[in-house]
Amino acid sequence: MRHLLMLSLLMFAYTLPAFSQADTTYLYFNKGWGECDKDTAYYYGMVYKKDNLWSRNDYRVKGNRLQMEATYVDKDCKTGHGTFNWYRENGTLKSTAVYDQGKSKTADYFYESGKKKAHIIYTVNGSEQHGWDENGKEIPGYIVEREAIFPGGLPGWKAYLEQNLNGDVAVKSKAKPGIYTVKVQFVVDKEGSISNVNAIEVPAACSRCAKEAVKIIKNGPKWEPAVEDNQRVVYQAIQLVSFQVVQD
Repeated sequence: MRHLLMLSLLMFAYTLPAFSQADTTYLYFNKGWGECDKDTAYYYGMVYKKDNLWSRNDYRVKGNRLQMEATYVDKDCKTGHGTFNWYRENGTLKSTAVYDQGKSKTADYFYESGKKKAHIIYTVNGSEQHGWDENGKEIPGYIVEREAIFPGGLPGWKAYLEQNLNGDVAVKSKAKPGIYTVKVQFVVDKEGSISNVNAIEVPAACSRCAKEAVKIIKNGPKWEPAVEDNQRVVYQAIQLVSFQVVQD
């Protein structure tokens, strides 16, 4: 669920601390992170240049409490670099993460007492995850974060498509030779059931591909639920379904 973490980073507000900076950008957001005006903001913040990086500090309007502090290589705050810190409403440190040119390296989570709750090391093939109770005893099999996945992972997904996907849809649509990919968005609940299935990106040359892609998701098996903090959670998933037309 690394991409989920990164997505949340990109959605945080800019902050307005008690000092001013040159070349500062201000934005205001409502509680749902939608852009709004200053008078209705739930979060407020700023981005400013510091040395060779862009610093970003986010605050809650109520109580003026720090919510996040981070550094990026770009003013648009798309590529994280360095340490990110997130704070609870009461001011205690909730979690930290380290990025290197936008790539996740490590993440740590803490109890309100300040004791470490979990740790992740991101690797090329996935991640190494550990969790502890408040007494410092390691919890076997602790999952800090995991995205919802098709049963059997990528091999299971490929096998399912081979057995169930109508691959002739693009051909019957008289699409030219090539690959036509549909991006499907849907919700995986805590039990792995699928709902709210929609094609959000459809190739212009094969609108019928969208209908087939949605059907293949809807009629498929339950997914393995996403996990956060060792608990199953509702997850909005994205899955690509591709159709190929070969040259005769």
